[in-house]
Amino acid sequence: MKYLKVDDDFYEKLSFYAVFIPIIEVNGKDHILFEKRSKLVRQPGEVSFPGGGLEEGENFKDAAIRETMEELLLDEDDIEYLGYSSTILTSSNSYIKSFYGRINKNFDEIKYNKEVETIFTVDIDFLKSNPPVTYVCPYRLNFPQGFPFEKIPNGIDYKFVAGVSELSFYDTEPVIWGLTARLLKRFIESWCENEK
Repeated sequence: MKYLKVDDDFYEKLSFYAVFIPIIEVNGKDHILFEKRSKLVRQPGEVSFPGGGLEEGENFKDAAIRETMEELLLDEDDIEYLGYSSTILTSSNSYIKSFYGRINKNFDEIKYNKEVETIFTVDIDFLKSNPPVTYVCPYRLNFPQGFPFEKIPNGIDYKFVAGVSELSFYDTEPVIWGLTARLLKRFIESWCENEK
């Protein structure tokens, strides 16, 4: 299963994205830097990591670093790549790989482009001590009028399998939730594991 092969028609439905989880030192302690998205991009007001879609011929790691440089107006020397974090396939066929590393710049010196409304940081120790609250939300099947239940064994009583969506929320201001919280949770768990 680890090296699962997929048909071309499935692969062609995927959209590929990469994000970078930036670690930055603030007052001598490691923090994670977050962006609040501006009104000029999709999902305005949402908290996210730097990231975006892959360009032609680009690998995930390079895309994550390029997007971080573009969004936070950084030079390549400002970013110290440390490693891979996790991969997520969303229900909307987005295939997202996350990476992490250090931003070797003072927080107050970081500017950002028009895709970003503002930036803020959260202490990693706080995130380790305050895991997110996760809600499991089942999908409901909404059958169209005229759906042919009579063609299915047990008809309308058939035990259809519905998926679930797990939505996590960190108690931060602004709130970190959704996909960003999911990526963050995986990163913090692996960070804690590596400290042992």
